[in-house]
Amino acid sequence: MNPIAYTLVSTMSIHMLATAATVVLSCLAPMVATALGVESSMIGTYVCCIYVSGSFAAVIGGMLVTRYGGIHVSQVCLILAAIGLVLTASGILWLMALGAVFLGFSYGPMTPASSDILAHKVPSNRMGFVFSLKQTAVPLSSAITGFLIPGFALWMNDWRAAPLLVAVLCVVVAASVMYRRNELDDHTDPTARFSFQRLLASLKLTIEHSGLRRLLISASIFNGVQMCVFTYLVAFLVEDVMLSLVLAGFGLSVASAGGIIGRVFWGVFADFIKAPKLTLTILGLLMAACCVIMTFFTGQTPHWVIYVIMFALGASAIGWNGVILAEIAREAPQGQTGLVTGSMICFGYIVSITMTMIFAELHTYFGHYRDSLYVIAFLAGAVGIWLQMGKKQS
Repeated sequence: MNPIAYTLVSTMSIHMLATAATVVLSCLAPMVATALGVESSMIGTYVCCIYVSGSFAAVIGGMLVTRYGGIHVSQVCLILAAIGLVLTASGILWLMALGAVFLGFSYGPMTPASSDILAHKVPSNRMGFVFSLKQTAVPLSSAITGFLIPGFALWMNDWRAAPLLVAVLCVVVAASVMYRRNELDDHTDPTARFSFQRLLASLKLTIEHSGLRRLLISASIFNGVQMCVFTYLVAFLVEDVMLSLVLAGFGLSVASAGGIIGRVFWGVFADFIKAPKLTLTILGLLMAACCVIMTFFTGQTPHWVIYVIMFALGASAIGWNGVILAEIAREAPQGQTGLVTGSMICFGYIVSITMTMIFAELHTYFGHYRDSLYVIAFLAGAVGIWLQMGKKQS
């Protein structure tokens, strides 16, 4: 297997398990809420705990990647994910919150780690495609998780069996990438040290660099839309559209399948037209349109219509990621891809947390998810239009 192919297989398998670990509870939100006697929107608090800790871990992880290498850091992260899932499976609220913190520590460094590896292994003219292909690990994992996890939990008659199963798989994948890990981490800097000065310098660079700042704002909003979709989609389809848990889980799988195809398509599209900004504008408007259409879903809406929109939503709200990551790798100073990516993710998580909290509060106030969808539709569309306006002004 050639180096690029092996790098893709390794980073994708790691990212798939890390993603599955963070979305497994979202796939079971109604079932878990019933078992614990809480609101289904409680899953938003759980996910916020993941992303609060993940925002710090992303920046720190970028520095750890520079010294120890992406694969070494990723292995540790998978072990942390397994611990977080075991705590989640306890069913005790405070232990579940602690488990979410562990999951954040595990998930935050994943993208900086893989971006650092790919930036050293992939030619610049192929970055859009390769980064997008690697990022299909996220929706692919969500598709598999959404398709299998609800049925597995119902079959076991215990929601806790699902996170325990994913925990075992995390350990298995962590062990499986031992082979050739030193080869993939051959560009490390053993003299690199963690310091708050380096941390602040990477954050400052991301804010002051005009190209990176524009990518930062766009990525933050799009990441918030993606986070809301992943977190609440199953609950929305069950509670507002009256689908069964299994059919709602399948809806998440369809959206994730759209994300898989979308990430590859948009990466190739952006490389082909050599206009990533225009590509991101199209994506922002498409995800806004899908969110608005979803507000008209009822129990009488044909399932095929729902799944078509789910596919389009996934292709846009999930498909943007590789385009922006490739641009970050191009814009970042030499040798600082991991650090800059970590900083971008840190800011993105903070915005995502805020958007998720607003989404949950609107649900609590109105008793449904439709108004929440209007909010994220507005934000996604506004960013898309702003990107195009910025292009005309530059």
